[in-house]
Amino acid sequence: MSRPGRRARTVPVVLVAGHLGVGKSSLVNHLLRHADGVRIGVVVNDFGALGIDAMLVAGQADAVTSLANGCLCCTTDADGLSGLLADLTAPAAGLDLVVVEASGLAEPRELVRLLLASTDPHAVYGGLVAVLDAGEPDLDQARLADLAVVNGLDRVSAEAGDTAVLAVRAVAAGAVVATRHGALDPSLLADPVVRPKPAQLGLDELLREVDGAHPHEAARSVSFVSERPLDAGRFAAFLEAGPAGVVRAKGVVRLSGDGGCWEVQTVGTAIRVRPASGRAVVRGARLVLIGTGLDEAGLVSALESCVVRDDDAGPSEHAALGLTRYRNDAADM
Repeated sequence: MSRPGRRARTVPVVLVAGHLGVGKSSLVNHLLRHADGVRIGVVVNDFGALGIDAMLVAGQADAVTSLANGCLCCTTDADGLSGLLADLTAPAAGLDLVVVEASGLAEPRELVRLLLASTDPHAVYGGLVAVLDAGEPDLDQARLADLAVVNGLDRVSAEAGDTAVLAVRAVAAGAVVATRHGALDPSLLADPVVRPKPAQLGLDELLREVDGAHPHEAARSVSFVSERPLDAGRFAAFLEAGPAGVVRAKGVVRLSGDGGCWEVQTVGTAIRVRPASGRAVVRGARLVLIGTGLDEAGLVSALESCVVRDDDAGPSEHAALGLTRYRNDAADM
């Protein structure tokens, strides 16, 4: 039972989708190998297929396989997904992130609906990661994704890779990252967690000794601080546009016209907010934007344009709804 006044701990559930052979399992395996203290639960949602490459990290996989670094791997079909997610996001599991690797035959929209419809108090939708083939990216999936990963730059020429990335960026609603061998920086999906090091090497350290750390385009962050409140409509439009390069955003903002103080978390264009309380309450805004290839000056300038100025017209009665319509009080942010 949670302590009085404290919200239940929740775990983000990220869906990884893409066609057969684009590198989904390589991406998931990379996340596991470079978890750096983040305890990840991986669900390989086979839908009757045999694609359980993510299990190879643990050797022979049963229904649920515990990894030495605190992560878990498991397989299930569509019917068992909801129950398994409830088990993995329960506080007793001790996980920080759950990744669902969908079969290449699965329809991402249906899985997104399933995750969004979940009533589990411990699970929160963490966004759709669409893995796309750099040789021939599926632009329909890019439009749907919160994070589009153009994978396989090692398999195409530099010119072809650049062309693919530009094509995806032209249509993607969310952020776009280019990778080789599925080497996505885990910090794009979850914050690093500091835990005591085990006395013996865990799975992630052992794998690094065997095959070395795969290079990835490292995430970076941009911070924004304002002592004045933000205009809800302008700030919501900024988030909904999917700022270039930004994969995640988090922080606290106060809205003008007594619109209240809100904790904010985004993955791509998936937005969650909830009322701030206690020490989290601020007079203006405190935000961190996380992604790759970030234009710091451009992002700061765009956020500064959201700050309310003395000569601004007063907000309308329902102005705060631009942001508060994304309210989710259950989200542990």
